[in-house]
Amino acid sequence: MVGRYLHARSCPAYAVNAIRDAIMAAQAEGADAVTVMERVRDRYAGARTSFDVRRDGDGIVLDGRGTPAILLAPALIDELSLAAIDGVARVHVVGTPGIGIAAALGEYAAVRGVAFEIESSAGGDAAEDVAGDAGDRAILAPRRTERTPVRPAESAAGPAMRRILLEGYVMDADQFWRLFHESNEALTPDSELSRRHAGSQLYDENGDLIGEVSEETYLHLRRDENDPERAVLA
Repeated sequence: MVGRYLHARSCPAYAVNAIRDAIMAAQAEGADAVTVMERVRDRYAGARTSFDVRRDGDGIVLDGRGTPAILLAPALIDELSLAAIDGVARVHVVGTPGIGIAAALGEYAAVRGVAFEIESSAGGDAAEDVAGDAGDRAILAPRRTERTPVRPAESAAGPAMRRILLEGYVMDADQFWRLFHESNEALTPDSELSRRHAGSQLYDENGDLIGEVSEETYLHLRRDENDPERAVLA
């Protein structure tokens, strides 16, 4: 549902899977990341998914240019991993509202071979801002660490995320249904055509395979206004 919600909110398609995984990883570690995801619902369309990066003495500065941290979480961990490899002791994050969500990305980062500490900085105490409500800057101290082994088939970024993928987690019922209905906007409308669509494969009325796409492809199937039997791939 999280991935569909991001698609429905016009999050850049190439970034959906990475942002989805970061949200679920943070949720698994105790942050209310799904609520943060919904709170910034109007910021997805055309959002930037990388930082402006510049050197500052022996450290580096990551400038989110006002982009919510939840959208930049995958890029943040990538930049911290590179910084740790290069021996950079301090990473200054600025212009990134809700940067405290980073405090709930420890396992997500460990899968990529990096650990980090969060220091207080102007704009709020990032280490306490796990809810993502305050603060747009922080100083992070990355270091290399042994990668947490994962099984790709489990689609989990660490043990906590694996647990919620298997067991789920409790959320407010009203929020669940709100997200459920909005995320369904990313699905194909119900039609005879959509009922012949199975995963990455599309069949005709005789059961013959007429098309196949990669599972990584974001695919909409919808009726053409003048031809209800026509599949429009967008």
